Amino acid sequence: MAQADDAGLTEARGKWILPIGEGKVTQLRVDYAFTLLLDSWIEIRIETPFTYGPEGAVQHFEPSDAPSLAPLLGLHQATITSAEIRKDGRLTVAFADGAVLEVLPDERYEAFTVAGSLPSVRRGFNFAAIPGGGLTRF
Repeated sequence: MAQADDAGLTEARGKWILPIGEGKVTQLRVDYAFTLLLDSWIEIRIETPFTYGPEGAVQHFEPSDAPSLAPLLGLHQATITSAEIRKDGRLTVAFADGAVLEVLPDERYEAFTVAGSLPSVRRGFNFAAIPGGGLTRF
């Protein structure tokens, strides 16, 4: 079984598993991106089109079209059961209600960024999806 590193991340078979536990979405931000803040210490900022919803009812969203994001306001206080970042540049976030948020790599732009700093421990991590696919950790 894979061990968590100093930042609390677990690396497993081409992906990183974020240390979410049963995390809550404590804040949503809308500008030219769509951002979820989890338990006030992990920030997921989505900058390219993405999908969200339960299997069979997945919807497509464009983060730069703020009015179209209105259906996502219900994610405030939602429980996240898992979040993983694949090394090909894909982000998947699963919610307790069965819905899944997925961001695919973009050919021209960073599709998303994920940053976190474990509370009271001062350990942190940053990821960015590389244009054209792939992932960088810094």
